[in-house]
Amino acid sequence: MSSNSDPRDLIAIAMPLYGHAALALEAIESALASALSDCRIAIVVSVDGDPRHETFDQLLLFSAAHPDIHVVFGRNAGPGGARNRAIDYVLENLSEAKAVYFLDADNRVLPGTIETLYRQLRESGAGWVYTNIDTFSVSWRAHYGNHYSRLVHCITDNICDTGSMISIDVFREGVRFNDDRQNGFEDWEFWLSCVEHGFVGTPCHETTFEYRLRAESRFKEANRDRATSVSFLRKRHRALFQRPMLVDFEHEECPRYLFARTEDAAISFFTDPTKQPKRLRLDDIIPAFWANTGEPDNVHFPPFVMAGSGATIDLLLRSRMLPNVLCHLERLSEKANVVFVHLGNDATQRKIEPTFLDAGSEHLGQPDLIFISTALLRDVIRNNALDWFASIGSQQVWPTSAVLNVRFPFPRALPRRTLITPQQVMINCVNAIATSPLRRTAGRRWTWRPPRLMPYSDLHKALRTEIGGSPVLPLGHSEAGKKTAALLVPNASFGGAEKVIYAASRELRAAGYETHLFVLGTSRMDVIDEFDVSFDYVHFWDQGIPAWGGSGSFLGHDFIAEHHEVDWGALKGQLSGFDLVINNHVMAMHPLIARLRSEGTRTACYLHVVDNTPFKRPAGQPFAAIAHEHCYDAFLTCSEQLKFYLHSFGVPLEKIFAVPNGASFSVPPKVLAEVLQVRRIERKDDRLRLLYMGRLDQQKGIDRLAATISELRAARVPFDARAIGGEILADASFSWTDRLKELGVDVRPPVFASRDLIKALGWADVLVMPSRWEGAPLMIAEAQQLGCVPIATAVGAVDELIVDREDGILIDAPSDPQVVRDMVKAITEVARDRNLLAPIMEGCLRTAARRAWPNSFAEFLGWCDGSVNNSSLSRAKVIRARETSNTGVAAAV
Repeated sequence: MSSNSDPRDLIAIAMPLYGHAALALEAIESALASALSDCRIAIVVSVDGDPRHETFDQLLLFSAAHPDIHVVFGRNAGPGGARNRAIDYVLENLSEAKAVYFLDADNRVLPGTIETLYRQLRESGAGWVYTNIDTFSVSWRAHYGNHYSRLVHCITDNICDTGSMISIDVFREGVRFNDDRQNGFEDWEFWLSCVEHGFVGTPCHETTFEYRLRAESRFKEANRDRATSVSFLRKRHRALFQRPMLVDFEHEECPRYLFARTEDAAISFFTDPTKQPKRLRLDDIIPAFWANTGEPDNVHFPPFVMAGSGATIDLLLRSRMLPNVLCHLERLSEKANVVFVHLGNDATQRKIEPTFLDAGSEHLGQPDLIFISTALLRDVIRNNALDWFASIGSQQVWPTSAVLNVRFPFPRALPRRTLITPQQVMINCVNAIATSPLRRTAGRRWTWRPPRLMPYSDLHKALRTEIGGSPVLPLGHSEAGKKTAALLVPNASFGGAEKVIYAASRELRAAGYETHLFVLGTSRMDVIDEFDVSFDYVHFWDQGIPAWGGSGSFLGHDFIAEHHEVDWGALKGQLSGFDLVINNHVMAMHPLIARLRSEGTRTACYLHVVDNTPFKRPAGQPFAAIAHEHCYDAFLTCSEQLKFYLHSFGVPLEKIFAVPNGASFSVPPKVLAEVLQVRRIERKDDRLRLLYMGRLDQQKGIDRLAATISELRAARVPFDARAIGGEILADASFSWTDRLKELGVDVRPPVFASRDLIKALGWADVLVMPSRWEGAPLMIAEAQQLGCVPIATAVGAVDELIVDREDGILIDAPSDPQVVRDMVKAITEVARDRNLLAPIMEGCLRTAARRAWPNSFAEFLGWCDGSVNNSSLSRAKVIRARETSNTGVAAAV
């Protein structure tokens, strides 16, 4: 403990020493020569196992002559270990110290540096203050920017030398240097640790220190093995390198988008559209644009510019599609000069559809939003092409363009169009920038040191490189601190596999997750009333994502391998950084899953059915999934049967969760009571009502159905038949619709809304399902909850949903003729003796009452609770600490 009675704040200068005894004297003398009035210094020399007598002798003399010089000896631990030794000594013996300044033994400090740095540290509240670098011996200098950026520090290079003034609070929080000898960038790693603990730096241009640079150094050795060292940093500080954290940094420090609002020409900068933007005026962005042109390492200007009404942005936010729309706009701006966005109200679907137009094309109506790259804006101004660009407001548009049609259900209150168009606002902004007197300063650099940092406007490209994908989903961490789950489907229509993943999303959302549906392989989604609120966000991507693959073979089955021509960049850019990813039959995702898992994402694969080839060989999605079993932390199946099928191919039982399927819609109690009241009384006609619902194809046994109805007609069984479904024309050489109509079947088109499904199943007494193969059909559960008795072939996991003659009738036969005979027999019995049907109907209701999606997913959600990390907790620590320690983080200026 220091007993110095000097009231001035104490600054500890920590100096690691190995092999530089002759130079250390110069470094110590430069520190002792500091001009101090507001603070005082103590020097702690940490000798890192240096065996030279010269070291001992010289330090002995200095410490004897100067009581504020402290010498600590220890075994060789490398630069990081030596600095840690000095830090621990300061905390234990110089506890009144307010800050630590690191001065390597071969460098020098200028007389005013210590006090200048400490004054800025105290005034800024930053975690540390750093300087530009000027070297001697080998002459070199560089400018490290006017603002500190965590994004720059994480994804480009180390921008702070160890010769910085660091608040003692950093070390009291437990931050230390890493002493792993394999880490060639222990100084960079230290600053990342500071950031991870919520501290940020701030630059100081009023002073510097002198860095001794030689032709060969440890720094050059580390850079020769840079890839290994950077990989070490990413693994050790995984939370900082995940997409949500980096996007949070981007949003605060160098926003990706500039939005000009048509209502009042207000300007906002943002990356994450769900977070508070930085608000500016047109007068602010004009100097920002020209300053960025001359000093791109000091001043930021967003790389993308858009204009539209605030109501348009609000509407897109409410649609839950805005982050995905922004990704599409980035990609389209790489292929066309200008992108126009048209919003359409569609109560039945969500859809994104791009169209490309050549130069000179006519407008396709008034756009709601216009989007361009800043690079195009610079070219327009540089080449005096203002008239060419202004044609975007005319009927004939001379820049090449793309139109992005975005359709979704609008809210009841529709946004009112503003009188000023997005084109007018965009043209006004470009003209104001181009005609500004500041244009005369274009390209002029006022900072005398040469730039060292990447231009701020290019950081979105560096972010793409870091993530390994493009475009990068512009969403940071959940503000509510929720875990995030991405659920992937190849299409989003009314199929059973999609409805199951919708149910999974609903349960995850109820458990506190922020849920994202990714429709990969198509650009539309049918709106299903009960599941429409199951997702916080909906994303589409259909380009470059094949439905199936043939680049690899596993057990005789095709699968997509990494060298397949898939748009891996788009997938990685959007799917990186989620806490949980559930792949539901998206074939192209399997090779990417391993990369996501290596970044900390928990991965699950949802499987529903084993298909059959025309020669009855098992085939389909489970085989591609088994080929990538190592990539997945968990598998979900619709049945116990499929669970043990996967196990037979080597998937550990502990990784497999059987999730019994339930109904895809609920029945209001009043409606159910009305249906049951009719079922429990004797109808006047008393004819059996027979229903078929599904595709009119071979898998669903449409030929078996036709044969069954034909024999029932021949036997004069009293029944009415209705078939609801669509036909696959390529499945047969004739029309099954026509064939069924010839047999007296009322054939109707498919229905999907809950009320229509309830009406259809409420009408029918029995549901006929003569399928050749199935998973665990939702239709059975849906029929049972309405008291409609399913008569189904015992294929797939159907026997897990039906107990024969208790809550349905199973048809278990080895051949088509036998299936038809058994089905005719079962239908004839219940048609001629309705008393046989009544107890089975009541059994259906009892079974349905026991079945619930929350119960089905309970075991899997329990696994998620213990296995899925909440990455937003790391953000909470960083943001909370930053707000209390430093309010001066660089923003877009």
